[in-house]
Amino acid sequence: MIRTQSFVAAGQVQQLSLDQNMTGFHADVGSGRAPPRTRTRLEDHPVYAVLPQKVQVGLTESARRLSLEAGEAPPSNALYFVLNGALGFFSSDQRICVGVVPPGSVLGWEGAIGVTIEAHNTRAILPTVGYIAPLNSVRTLLKSTWIHQFLAAYAASRARALGVEAACNARHTALQRLAKWIARLHAADGEERGISITQGELADMLGLQRTSVNAACRHLQDRGALRIRRARLVVLDQEELSLAACDCDAALADGAAEQRLRNRLN
Repeated sequence: MIRTQSFVAAGQVQQLSLDQNMTGFHADVGSGRAPPRTRTRLEDHPVYAVLPQKVQVGLTESARRLSLEAGEAPPSNALYFVLNGALGFFSSDQRICVGVVPPGSVLGWEGAIGVTIEAHNTRAILPTVGYIAPLNSVRTLLKSTWIHQFLAAYAASRARALGVEAACNARHTALQRLAKWIARLHAADGEERGISITQGELADMLGLQRTSVNAACRHLQDRGALRIRRARLVVLDQEELSLAACDCDAALADGAAEQRLRNRLN
């Protein structure tokens, strides 16, 4: 389910969209939205582009560029506008990843308006580039009622998404979960050279034995879904990858679940 809030910015009706399965706060700006790898400035971020002008001015004056290597955590006392790469929410033991934060997302909104959401450790899964802005630079600007309503919906959606992820971890096979996560990271990364991640890192993220992940990757390679490279996975066939994955992720369920059902019935 995606919930949207419309408002006027830059003379046009814009929408902020909340995708319950991606656990991020997104903007939908239609055909003007740039692919992740072409975003290099704060002004390129789709959420920034649709914020009221006074909020944009405050962010521009205070924000600075911040790159994170895989494993590094963004500051907890700032807004972080994700341009490229991907971050993940990790459970309290800091091992298993329970949600992905893709490009076009913003972390820290709840802190900016004093809302408490169940905490998880957040860190980069892939090399990530974004902009951070201190909370005190925008806190007084975010007084609109719709932002509070939207963040309340975000908190509920994030809780549902984390519940779906926990159920997926319990119900689905290593192959299904791995295929889902590779598809997520491929969608977030946008790199033709492939996803910069090792099979060992994937094993840690999914809470699986490395031998299980190695076997599942080889199976996906045999199916033509991906190619295994040193510290990198190259997706060759997204449809084949989605056929191997579970149906838990909205990014895969949009059309892919129906296709899988038709394939199974034929």
